[in-house]
Formats: sequence, C-alpha cells, structure tokens
Amino acid sequence: MKTLSVPLSVLLSSLSLFQTSPGHAQEIVPFTPKDERKLLGPRYEGRLVPLAPMNQISEAGLEAEPLVFIHGRQGSIKNFTQLLLNTPKFTDYQLYYFAYDDLHRSLKRSAGDLALSLLKLKVSRITIIAHSMGGLIARETLNTLSRAGHTELLPEIRVISVDSPWQGGSSINCKHKGANLDEMVEYFMPAALTDMRSCSDFFQNLYSVSWPEQFSMELYFAQHGTQALDHSEAPINRLPAKIASLFTDNTPMKGSLYEMNFWNAISTSSQYPGFVNELSALHEHQKITAADVSRLLEKHYPRFPGDHASVLKAHPQAELDLPKYLQTIL
Repeated sequence: MKTLSVPLSVLLSSLSLFQTSPGHAQEIVPFTPKDERKLLGPRYEGRLVPLAPMNQISEAGLEAEPLVFIHGRQGSIKNFTQLLLNTPKFTDYQLYYFAYDDLHRSLKRSAGDLALSLLKLKVSRITIIAHSMGGLIARETLNTLSRAGHTELLPEIRVISVDSPWQGGSSINCKHKGANLDEMVEYFMPAALTDMRSCSDFFQNLYSVSWPEQFSMELYFAQHGTQALDHSEAPINRLPAKIASLFTDNTPMKGSLYEMNFWNAISTSSQYPGFVNELSALHEHQKITAADVSRLLEKHYPRFPGDHASVLKAHPQAELDLPKYLQTIL
C-alpha cells in the first residue's frame, strides 16, 4: 500500500499509545478541518492514514490485522482519543484512520474511496469502528465491494458502528422528493448533507444490497442524545410494537421513512439472527408484546453510557461502557 507523507503531529505524537499502558499515552494534539484536508488525495478523495509513522511500526505490527477508524459529520481522529486511550485491545491491531471530506464529497464517493483503500491493504481480515455518519459510509463501502463482484476474493470485513443515524437525517420536504423545487434545493446543498436526507437516493439504496457471508455489520448506540435515534426514542419508539405485531400476527412492517430506514438497518445486521431466535422462542410460550421486543432490542443492540459524542469515552462509574465492551468483543 502506498503510504502518505503526513504531519503525524496532527495524529498521534508518538508510538507510546501502542507501546505503553493507556494511562501513559499521549493525547492527539489540536486538529482542525484544515488539517484533515491536508490528508486527502489531490481531488479531495478519502485516504487511509496509519496512526504511526510507517518506519516506526514493527514487523509484527505490519502483519497485524488492520483496524480502521471512521469519524462522523464534522468529526476527526480526535473523536477517538479517549477510546484509543481506554481500549488496550487496540494494541493487537495495526491502526488506520480514514480521512475524508465529510461535507462536500458525497457519502457514496467517500465509500468508494474507502473500498479502494481497503483493497490496497491486501489482507484477509479487516475491522472497522465507525462513529455516526461514518457507519453509513462503512455500510456503503460493503455495498460497493459487493456490487463489484468476485466476492470470494474479498477480505473478511467486520464493521462495528457506534451511534450511527440509521434513520437518516432531515425528512423535511421529502414528500416533494423529485419535484423541480426539491431538486433545486438539493443542487445547492453540500453533497454529504444531500445524502443524509432520509429520502435521499443514497438512503433508498443503502439497504438494498446483499453481502457475501464474510461481511458483517454490528449496531450499537448511545443512551442519550438525538443525533442518532434508537428504538427507545421518538419517532422510532413505535417500532417495538410493530415488530411485535409482525411476529404475532404477521402484520407487514410499514412505517415512516425513519422507522423503515432503522428497521432495514437492524434487520440486516449481524445481531438480527440472535434477536429473531429469542423472539421466536418466546413466541412459542406467549404472545409477544412491545415490552418484550424492547427488552431484546436492548440486549442485542446495546446502548452505552454517554451522548452522541461522549459514548466514545470511558465512564468509570458505569458497569459497562463502550471501551470495556470492545475489550470483550475484539
């Protein structure tokens, strides 16, 4: 893989993060959107950046499984500082950061950039941790690779998404989708924001691609905040009752754009078979209620302490937070 010549002071100040205990690691220095743009390709395409100078990575590190971090809207590598400091398991991986234009470049094009970068790694297994909008890019990356064919030659890719807005962004004026005025509005919107609309072409196709068996997507959420909705928050909080009706009465799943986008996300996730198995076993003995569905959603799609941003940090008072959970599943 061709490596970048980048100001690594912008990323991690040294390899101490990977060579010593997390408590002695140095934090990421101030990082601005201007710094992020310096990491992009000549046409502002997204690039994979190693989180250490390549000449300082040991031979064992080069052979380690890649783990890629993807930030969300208006984010950067700084969003993952506390996660890096509080998850010792990361030392088992060769870490990369996907730098991309999260405003002016469409999510589909960023996903294409990431797909190409992953193939250049030429490895058999890759793990991705994607926060917020980064989860949407990661999912579309799997779609892009699947559409390309020859899936038997693709690596195993595991995506761990954290508080991603699977419902989509604003649905205002979506009833006018396709009208001349709506198309004019989209023309003047930044590409990434256009894709984030819950009725966008991007969202209409996001859940339509079948993946090969070596691809997987896991969904996790924050306990607070409304940037990324979960099953307990309006207007998606009606979804558990609809899932109960689906299993007990075979009522077809119908709902708002938010509900259907979210339903499509969870029903194609790697946790869904386990969720369905428990619901089916419960249905053999009793009628499933919305409360039953909510309890199992909470079990299979955990919500961790914090809001949209702080969910990535350690919460020492909590029995289980995201860094502790990652320690158990990586």
